[in-house]
Amino acid sequence: MSSAVLIIASTRAHADIQEILRLQDTISALQQKGYAVDLLAPRLSPLLSAALPAETSVLTVPVFPLCGNLPPRASIRRFVIATLMVLRGIALCARKDYVVLHGFNDGARIARMIDQLSLTRRPFIAELPSPSADPKLGRGLRIALARFFERRAFRRAAAVILPDADTLAFFSPKLSRARVSLMPDPHAELSPDSFTVGDFTTALMHVYDYVLRPHSKA
Repeated sequence: MSSAVLIIASTRAHADIQEILRLQDTISALQQKGYAVDLLAPRLSPLLSAALPAETSVLTVPVFPLCGNLPPRASIRRFVIATLMVLRGIALCARKDYVVLHGFNDGARIARMIDQLSLTRRPFIAELPSPSADPKLGRGLRIALARFFERRAFRRAAAVILPDADTLAFFSPKLSRARVSLMPDPHAELSPDSFTVGDFTTALMHVYDYVLRPHSKA
């Protein structure tokens, strides 16, 4: 029986082209290696539906008033959707034995909450696929809290995937470099020496091998 992975998209995944491409690459790579993949997303969009590989099980949350078009910054509406995704994720983990949770953007915070509140603990991967070295999220209490919980999620993750060294420097020095893999966007450049989709697949499998490695007993 195939090992199952639960991918947790961000609360804006249905509208984020960069994340959609990253989800497409990640799910394709995992399926090629024999993993069964479920995707937890806030809702489907035509772009997300078209990009997803075949045999991807997509699970969404109920439609909530005024939460259809979420803002790019931290907000109460995004918090509501994230809470619904946490509850759905806990229910999914109670019914299915996922070997790994893999959260993208604020989906990493959701993955951590699912892991903390589930009866069975499992490793989770935190990924920030887009560079964020420049603080373009603005200022304010809600944004500060979002960044605080983001850093906590990344510190607790079994493995962290970031796009470049500048983004790594943006995080707390407490983030263990041994758990970090730098994986650029294979769609960003078309030069012969760019990071290709094949490179991405190889690097991703190294991350999963690291996370799922047998733990030695004392």
